[in-house]
Amino acid sequence: MQVPSEYAEGYEQARLLDPDLAEAYIQHTLVGDPLGDAAMNALAELGPAESHRLINAGMERDGPSLQHAPTALREFFGTLDNPPQFYDPKKALPGMRAFHKHSEMFFVGLVLAGALTGFTTGVSKSFSLTGRLAGNVRRVMQNTRHLVEVTLPGGLDRLGDGWKLTVRIRLIHAQMRRLLLKSGDWNEAADGIPLHIAHMALAATGFSAINLQAVRKLGVQLTEEESAGFMHIWRYVTWLLGVPEEILFEGESDALHLKDIGYICEPRPAVEAITMAHGIIDVIPESIGIEDPAERKKLLNSLYRISRALIGNEMADNLDYPKQMALGVLPLVRMQQRSKAIRSRIMPRGSSDTADNFIGLLQRSVYDDMGISYFMPDAVKDSESTPW
Repeated sequence: MQVPSEYAEGYEQARLLDPDLAEAYIQHTLVGDPLGDAAMNALAELGPAESHRLINAGMERDGPSLQHAPTALREFFGTLDNPPQFYDPKKALPGMRAFHKHSEMFFVGLVLAGALTGFTTGVSKSFSLTGRLAGNVRRVMQNTRHLVEVTLPGGLDRLGDGWKLTVRIRLIHAQMRRLLLKSGDWNEAADGIPLHIAHMALAATGFSAINLQAVRKLGVQLTEEESAGFMHIWRYVTWLLGVPEEILFEGESDALHLKDIGYICEPRPAVEAITMAHGIIDVIPESIGIEDPAERKKLLNSLYRISRALIGNEMADNLDYPKQMALGVLPLVRMQQRSKAIRSRIMPRGSSDTADNFIGLLQRSVYDDMGISYFMPDAVKDSESTPW
């Protein structure tokens, strides 16, 4: 196995803790998505409009329209038509209910802790080269919509929008891998394959287990069934994203262990990761409609403090956060959560916290009148690509 040079030092350290998982992680830095990559390669010569039509046919399970599609595309959708044996929609329901009951806190946990797990690794180099950094309101809204759709009952059914958005993300990754490898700007010997499968698996731990940890630290009390249900959702989502069984977590403890080993393997955060982290946080005021400079500054100060408390001083310092004291910030948030819970018990009929949370999350989501677009990027630089 030729270990990418950026991962060599971390790999040796990770092997001391779990040699099998460390080896599996590094092996998957050398792997893209064979099925997804083959599908996008086959569509490359057909043009945007025809590619969009065929991808839409695959998403909608339109057999007649797919009949003359490239074999690779038909094989891609064929492997996804039925969920894996481990997925049981009934097991996911408690996690779905918990998410929508506490959606605001799940959103905070994702943005201030979970997303940082996935986006501040070496994958940030891919985003830097494309220009699609996190400081983009539409990107936040797209991620929020995906989060909403996969946690709606029926969202992960074969024709559900959560299923379609997840598979769309997988195809976009495959297309960007193809473009980055063709560009000549990617150093495969140093960084492995762009948007490799190890990064997909590691990012999924941020959206699932790290998010759960953050939500609890923020004062939300979840049952074991709710936590297990939320992890069940994300295990299936991660499978849909192309992560194979050998590096796919089963539950929360597996995901946390994968995160630990993966982070040891990863290089220290470089300037791209730091830019990504600040972009994730700095865009929040705009995404919730705060335009006043003084209010924006006050909110950002609080967000960086909460994020520091959630991810720890070492990671916050590596990401060049403002120097702040995070002591006491989480107890304050937890107290506010307890007050909200008490109010809802005292005045259950007049309480609209759950509805307000969900409506707020929808307002931060992208819902285009035209529906889900399956146009793909056709240039490495986002500014040079036709709209998608």
